[in-house]
Amino acid sequence: MKLWILGAEGMLGKALLMLCKQRGIEAFGTGRDEADITDLGLLLTWVIQEKPTHLINCAAYTDVDRAEREPEVAHAINAAGARNVAIAALHARARLIHISTDYVFDGEAARPYLETDACNPINVYGKSKWEGEKEVLFHHFDPCIVRTSWVFGQGGKNFLSAMIQLLKKEEEVQVVADQRGRPTSVLDLGEAILSLLDASGIFHFSGAGAYSRYEAALEILSHMPDAKCRRILPVNSDAYPRPARRPAYSVLDTTRFETLTGKKPLPFPEALSILLSAGVYV
Repeated sequence: MKLWILGAEGMLGKALLMLCKQRGIEAFGTGRDEADITDLGLLLTWVIQEKPTHLINCAAYTDVDRAEREPEVAHAINAAGARNVAIAALHARARLIHISTDYVFDGEAARPYLETDACNPINVYGKSKWEGEKEVLFHHFDPCIVRTSWVFGQGGKNFLSAMIQLLKKEEEVQVVADQRGRPTSVLDLGEAILSLLDASGIFHFSGAGAYSRYEAALEILSHMPDAKCRRILPVNSDAYPRPARRPAYSVLDTTRFETLTGKKPLPFPEALSILLSAGVYV
């Protein structure tokens, strides 16, 4: 077994490489400068030279607001790029694990989203990721698509790192309370991906328990006794208008993953404690 992790300079790619090293799994990673997924010829060269058994596509355009101004760029990476990775994996007769997002849904559901629920993205980023899913399913013989949500961890731009900086500097912080999802530790996600190396189809994986961003911020503050912040106030999304709409409810149902693997996602407080106890945010 030999894993090729695309997008290895990102938060998830780094976590996967670390986990592979710990487990003794042969793996190598490439970033955009080495293997731009918009360049099919370059990807084919890599698979011919390295002969990977698995491709894990973590490469993505993830700036949700900027995507509204750059829809062509988002599509080139998240949709056309995903197609190229699928074609390269097909050429190598390799397994393909493609990472997608809860933002393929519109947030109008009244219960957690199943893998079989209809997609209806409400922003450019979500649309580009949904197009990427369709490209992967069309161009690869037996892919695995892992949808996840609200990923947090070390070494990337995410809700946790942004909130910690605010809580350190401000005495009072306002946080959106009308968006609900499942925060997911990048380490927990990495472990889940490695448990799906031989799986096929679409799987949802995210942290256990549903939280508003306000509730998640309160949990983060509870782990920061030296924070300057003394009060977190809940506000509606319209208090902070942004270029891209966010789904109000993007809770993912992880039953299919749990049934196949026998594993359960970590609850947000537990996953948060593991990261913060490592001292990476001090």
